[in-house]
Amino acid sequence: MWQSLLMIVVVAAATTYVIWTFLPALRRQRLLDALASVGLLRGVAARHRAKLSASGCAGCAAHSLRVRR
Repeated sequence: MWQSLLMIVVVAAATTYVIWTFLPALRRQRLLDALASVGLLRGVAARHRAKLSASGCAGCAAHSLRVRR
């Protein structure tokens, strides 16, 4: 019984991760905003919004090196 329950949890976590990674950035933000409106993941939603509004693309803006001239 515990083995079945553990497998259900592992499969659910893996499925959630795969769905999250394939979602476009704006759809992720909408989902985070919906969760933040009910009091869940407010900080995560704010950090994701800041990442989206940063210069560059949403995927690489946090990892880009800024060169000063």
